[in-house]
Amino acid sequence: MKFDVILPSGGTGSRTGLSYNKLFADIGGLTVIEKTVSVFCRDDVEKIVIACSEADEPRFREIAKNCDKKIILVRGGDTRGKSVYNALLACDAEYVAIHDGARPFADKKTVDSAFATAEKYGTAVVCVPVTDSLRKKTASGSVGVDRSEYFAVQTPQIFGREKILKAYALAEKDGFSATDDASVYERYFGDVAISEGDPSNKKITTAEDVASLTPQGFRVGTGWDTHALAEGRKLVLGGVEIPHTKGLVGHSDADVLVHAVMDAVLGALGRRDIGVLFPDTDPAYKGADSMKLLEKVVTLMKDDGYELNNLSAVIMAQKPKLSHHIPTMTQNIAEAFGAPTSAVNVAATTTEKLGMTGREEGISAICYCSLAKR
Repeated sequence: MKFDVILPSGGTGSRTGLSYNKLFADIGGLTVIEKTVSVFCRDDVEKIVIACSEADEPRFREIAKNCDKKIILVRGGDTRGKSVYNALLACDAEYVAIHDGARPFADKKTVDSAFATAEKYGTAVVCVPVTDSLRKKTASGSVGVDRSEYFAVQTPQIFGREKILKAYALAEKDGFSATDDASVYERYFGDVAISEGDPSNKKITTAEDVASLTPQGFRVGTGWDTHALAEGRKLVLGGVEIPHTKGLVGHSDADVLVHAVMDAVLGALGRRDIGVLFPDTDPAYKGADSMKLLEKVVTLMKDDGYELNNLSAVIMAQKPKLSHHIPTMTQNIAEAFGAPTSAVNVAATTTEKLGMTGREEGISAICYCSLAKR
């Protein structure tokens, strides 16, 4: 299933105290909107429609030039609802995902889950359970509320394009407004399915939110891995199966590049290496997909309060030639981190027929990474 994505971006963000649109605030070398766009640079997204003000359009147009995904700019309205409606008119995919332009921290897992929920139920609204106790105001005071029945609403929110377009048209006619798209949809078409969100998927709203974008600390890690080559094994590097007469030997799929990446991240976090985390004595990891293991490491990274700043990795292999596989490896790793491809660099080199790799006995990889405190 293919999706179009709408990013309402026409607000002034006055509560941030900035003299410019908060979507142009810096996050480690990227603007907020660039990081938000990077979340949806996926194969299942056809286009990204940004609803912006006339004053901000030149800046958005410059940003759009640097994205490998088709970006369309439309004029935002004087309300969020009007901006969304204008953007919907530029969409033609069967389903549309509407996501706050100022919500740059949605990760791959959250978006995957939302897209899958929409495919199954026809709608999806990303939510997280309420963790604080709740009280409802009454005429005489207040009364406790069972929080297990309530969720905090996030984005993306996904709907069939024709229905959400009609819902917004009817809302405009009725003079109805709401704080989110799901409320508009359910008024005219009924219930919306809930998809699991992430507490870190926060919207940038206040001056404190903007201040939190500046990294408070960096951690640096190094990872190295080597596996022998043998006939009868698949050669997998960076999640890409590469045609070759030999493959790497290991308990898992022996993806030496991803193993080096994982050890670099774990080292930066001060955690034990993958041999301890995913031991080769555990049958659960027999033939395991290393990209799935990387997702577990990324979860640990986020649990520790960090996100990827950048990583640089080098594969050492005499054969086969890897240059035309590098872009896919880079994209796979970036998606696992929920990071733009500009934050990930993968290179390959030979050892001029010297040593173990030069004799085609094995392949090695080394990775350096830096993590930023979220």
